[in-house]
Amino acid sequence: MTRRLIATLALVALGCTPLAARQGTGGSPQIAASGTAEFLFDQGKKLFDAFQYDQAVPNFNAVIAQLTAAGAPPKPDLLVSAYELRARARFAQGDSLGTEQDFSALLAIRPSFKLAPGISPRVVSVFEQVRKVTIGQVAASLNPPGNVDIDGRPYTLSADPQIIDLPAGSHKLSATRTGYQPVTQEFTITASQVTPLALTMDRSSSTLTVVSIPDNVEVLFDGTSRGKTVRNTGSEDGTASLLLTDLQSGSHKLQLLRACYTSVEQTVNIDQPGDLRTDPLRLQSTVANARITASEPGATIFIDGVSRGQAPADFSDICAGSHLIEVRGSTGRFIDRRDWKAGDNTTVTATLRSAFPIVAAKAGAGLTSDQVRTNAERALASAKGVLIYAPAPTDLDSAVRGESMPPDWLNVDPAAPADAPPKVPREVTRDLGKHLASKLGTQGVAVISPGPDAYTFTVSLLAAGSADPDVVTIPTADAAARAAAMSKLDAPLPPLVRPSIETSVVDLAGTSGAVVVRPGGVGAKAGLVIGDVIVGAAGAPVASVADLRAKLSAVKAPATDIALDVKKATGETRKVTVLLAFAADALPMRDPTLLYNHLLIALQDAAKVARTPAERSAAALNLAIVDMHLGNYDDAQAALADAHLADGSGVSAGTVSYLSGVCLESLGKGAEAQAAFTKAAAATQARLSLEGPLVAPLARQRLARPAR
Repeated sequence: MTRRLIATLALVALGCTPLAARQGTGGSPQIAASGTAEFLFDQGKKLFDAFQYDQAVPNFNAVIAQLTAAGAPPKPDLLVSAYELRARARFAQGDSLGTEQDFSALLAIRPSFKLAPGISPRVVSVFEQVRKVTIGQVAASLNPPGNVDIDGRPYTLSADPQIIDLPAGSHKLSATRTGYQPVTQEFTITASQVTPLALTMDRSSSTLTVVSIPDNVEVLFDGTSRGKTVRNTGSEDGTASLLLTDLQSGSHKLQLLRACYTSVEQTVNIDQPGDLRTDPLRLQSTVANARITASEPGATIFIDGVSRGQAPADFSDICAGSHLIEVRGSTGRFIDRRDWKAGDNTTVTATLRSAFPIVAAKAGAGLTSDQVRTNAERALASAKGVLIYAPAPTDLDSAVRGESMPPDWLNVDPAAPADAPPKVPREVTRDLGKHLASKLGTQGVAVISPGPDAYTFTVSLLAAGSADPDVVTIPTADAAARAAAMSKLDAPLPPLVRPSIETSVVDLAGTSGAVVVRPGGVGAKAGLVIGDVIVGAAGAPVASVADLRAKLSAVKAPATDIALDVKKATGETRKVTVLLAFAADALPMRDPTLLYNHLLIALQDAAKVARTPAERSAAALNLAIVDMHLGNYDDAQAALADAHLADGSGVSAGTVSYLSGVCLESLGKGAEAQAAFTKAAAATQARLSLEGPLVAPLARQRLARPAR
């Protein structure tokens, strides 16, 4: 048997497969099975367990062929099992040569393999005979202990000899370890013999394990970054580590850095090569906590120019130090500059305001342009209606790049007369303002001009789409004058819709109260008739028309009606409850107390959020008035097209017709303007505002002008 076994092994070594290995018992060809290796193995094992060896062998043949094909993924466990069962099946079929070949192939893959208990002693005897002539042992040791590769397979060796089964023949052991010279040793294994192999690795440099709390700490060694510490597996104390290698003897500087933590420095002295380890080096957190909310939910939060999500949001990673918090939304911006201290826990409530970044500032009064810009931002920070701020230099540089900005653009000359023509054409101002606001993502832009002294400056506000800035002088040294100037910036948008009884009333000499001369709308539905005198409203006396209007204006939501005390001509009084209507009101075309650029933005927002048709029409009407004030007659005409007001008294369709005529006339559309004025002249009860002049006489004056 030994001679035959040696011959079999020789054939295997030469890559030859005897005919018996390729055929079933008796030499008859077998049909190859198909399927995945795992499927074929399971089918073959079921046949093997059912003692159907002649049918099991083809399945194992196919498994082995798949697993040993070129490029097949390594599956050593499955391949070993396939060789074992095929060897045992062949033995049961009387194929001794095939049995020996399979056991030999198995041991080449796994030299330490042992058959399980309970297998036939005859099979075990064949296996042991094969093992005896194919497998030897090496008694290997390594000082210091560590990992090695033998023929590409990993092993762990200690300082004491360790017995490892290996196939007979030549082998190669390689050992590498940080801080040591690599070792390579070739050796030969003789079957059934033990080959001694003792290796020693010589030290070449030192290693240093840096331990930190917390993790993700950057480690600098002699000023060079060597990576970041990683949390130790299973660490319960929060320690992390980083291994530094190839360190030479001498004195070295160790630094540990992490954003929002204190830094740590140590001197490391290495006297001779070895493995060093620091004690846990603890970095103290220097973060503050902030909750940021905004008046516009969903507005984007920026911290130091980096987008950090949408409001509301909580942040627990704000490093101690100076930071800029911005909140940007469709209705404006919010800016907060402050120094944060470790442990701060602050809620920042961001009320968004129409944003006007300072795109230019002129030096003067002994101050540089940057000083003028900074002083202006600080002085205007308390404004509640608008946000006037100095943008980040990078943002401003990006915005002005490619734009041609005329000298002293929007700067105010205090000595120039009020009616002096603009330095820059209106079209240029309008386009430049629109471009800059778009690039900066704001509602407009601002320019700061110095005053006669270091405590006075002038701010020019230009809304996107406007060609005429609003100009406000801020005397910071005079508290009263400064408060008056700031009140213009803080002025809220006036009511656009007011409660109304849709009935014409007049003052009549000798009569106390508001006399009904033309009942209509909700007033007529409530029962008001011509000659009724309204002497009370909401429980308070009414002595005049102005008194009644004041009582109506005082009605606040959620109230929807008002109780009137009404006296008839006969002297009889009665109670009348009127379900209020809400009538549009109009801003004045010229009012030095109003900032029309700010109003332009506020009205654009109001038109977007209007809840009722009356609110939408009132916003469109007033937006047109502001555009007309700013000279934007084309925009004004477009806004008037959305002002759908009914015919009647007060601010009504006649008001829209008159304003449309003014726009068309300014745009050079004389015939269309005449038609609009004609309609306005027929609206005898329409007014420019609820308490303003009638539009019919104004329209007739326009019609009487010579055609232009």
